[in-house]
Amino acid sequence: TVPLLMVEFYLILRAITNVSQGIFWRLMIGTVVMLVGGYAGEIGYISATLGFIIGMLGWAYILYEIFAGEASKVAADEAPASVHI
Repeated sequence: TVPLLMVEFYLILRAITNVSQGIFWRLMIGTVVMLVGGYAGEIGYISATLGFIIGMLGWAYILYEIFAGEASKVAADEAPASVHI
């Protein structure tokens, strides 16, 4: 579900304004790191703890991009006044 959510988030931003494809690729990189780390830990290729840590680093990167990165700035600048906090 995470890859689909990241694609959806990008498409919503794209519907609001013209955004760079870099946002999409940064979200996908975070998603791939998260999923590969978790999977590698789950199948025993690496320790479960290390897989968890790698997965959480990918998730932290996604959260950073959404809440503090370029995606956050675009969403804040282009969102209608009715959704501003």
